[in-house]
Amino acid sequence: MASSVKDKKTKILDAAIKLFTRQGYHETKLDEVAKQAEIAKGTLYLYYKSKEDLFLQCLIDGFEKSMVQTKTVIESNDSTSNRLLKLLELQAELHRHNGPLIQQFIQSGITISSTAGAPKRFFNMMKEKVELVAVFFEECVKNGEFTDRFTPVQMALIYHQIFDLNLKFQMFQAPTISPERCSEMLFDLFKSKEQAKA
Repeated sequence: MASSVKDKKTKILDAAIKLFTRQGYHETKLDEVAKQAEIAKGTLYLYYKSKEDLFLQCLIDGFEKSMVQTKTVIESNDSTSNRLLKLLELQAELHRHNGPLIQQFIQSGITISSTAGAPKRFFNMMKEKVELVAVFFEECVKNGEFTDRFTPVQMALIYHQIFDLNLKFQMFQAPTISPERCSEMLFDLFKSKEQAKA
């Protein structure tokens, strides 16, 4: 039974992400989402009370998957440079998944009046992600690979912000920054004095 519910939710989210991305928030109708997910519209309302709730859950879904993968990379025994690149690749994947939705959220002024607590949950998840990545940067400072000119939280915010620039670049049809280039930029910015001399 639980598996059936999960399958339905996954089908709804997959259909909604495709439609929101292709048509935009305002043009997407819940009837279309239900049809694409091959369920009755009434069934959709059992899981999501409004289009706003569904839209936010699409954003949250990407973040939840990204959090699990980010934790796995940070806790691995790989080198700092490999882990940073993998984290940036995950960030790129999150932007591929959520980028168009975030752009719509910013550009079209979607009003969030959800009663399900989804907006607060979404912002809390963003905060948790920054704190999680800060753990990685704290380790890099402690082992002398990165400078202590920035706090680990500042580093985590800069890490996120460099990739968030890609959203703005896309808005203005400017070339985006690859994970590899981001990694080089962050290493240049964060390297310790010892590494700068080397």
